[in-house]
Amino acid sequence: MKATMIYKIAGSGVGLLLVGSTYFSLRKRKRDKIASALFKIIQTKMNPATNGLLSENAFDIHYLSKVLQKVNKEVLVLKTSTASKYADEINKAWGAWYQGGDDEDKVYGIFRKLKDKVQVSQVAKSYQDNHSKNLIDTLKDRFDAAEIKEVLKIVQQLPNYRTV
Repeated sequence: MKATMIYKIAGSGVGLLLVGSTYFSLRKRKRDKIASALFKIIQTKMNPATNGLLSENAFDIHYLSKVLQKVNKEVLVLKTSTASKYADEINKAWGAWYQGGDDEDKVYGIFRKLKDKVQVSQVAKSYQDNHSKNLIDTLKDRFDAAEIKEVLKIVQQLPNYRTV
C-alpha cells in the first residue's frame, strides 16, 4: 500500500511539473513574438530607408510571377537582355574609393528608365542571376540612408505593372 501511494504522489508530481513547464514555455513563446514585433517596429523607426527596401515589392525577384497570377491581362515586361543590361550597368556603377567611389547618379538614372515595379523586379532578378548578389543587400552596403531614400522615392512613384 505504501509503494502505490508513493507512485501516485511521484506521478502527480511529474504531471504537475510537465503542465507547469508547458505553461511557462508557451508564455515565453508569446512574449518572444511580442518582443520580436516590437523590435521590428523600433528598427523601422530607427532606420526607415534600409527597411523600406525590404518592404518594397518591386525588389522582390518573384514579384513578376505574383503579378501574373493576380492579373488576367497581358503584363508588359522587359526583355531578358534589357534587364540583364540594366543589372550590369548598376554593377558597373559601383567603384572603389580610390576610383572615385560609386556613381549614384548612374544608378538613379537606371531606376528612372524603368516604367513600373515589375521591371524593377526583373532587374533585381537579373542582378542576382548575373552577379550572385541580392540587389537589396548591395544597395544597403553601397548607399547611405539618403541615397537609399532617393532610390525608394523613384521606385515608389512607379505603377505596380502595366498591361497591354
